[in-house]
Amino acid sequence: MAQKRLITESDVRALARGGELVLSKDVIVTPAALDAAFERGLRVVRVEKSAEAAPATVAPASNLWQRMHQGDGTYVVQVKNGRATISRITDQGPILFGVE
Repeated sequence: MAQKRLITESDVRALARGGELVLSKDVIVTPAALDAAFERGLRVVRVEKSAEAAPATVAPASNLWQRMHQGDGTYVVQVKNGRATISRITDQGPILFGVE
């Protein structure tokens, strides 16, 4: 059996904001690391390959996600048929922010 790799909160905080945290099936992630990933806008993706073949990595964030992280705000994300529609909540109501 392969040795399991542990991802901690400090590991996640060392990564750039946005993008994906890709985890193989033999990687263990602490709850605090998952919280930090959410806070930093990382999408957590689990793959079936072993850690030797697919270590934890961060893919580049889309332009839309990068724009969201440039300023504070409240957003609503709706996913339909694999497409994300993002609206920013304002005093006047929701305003379409972008589609990905």
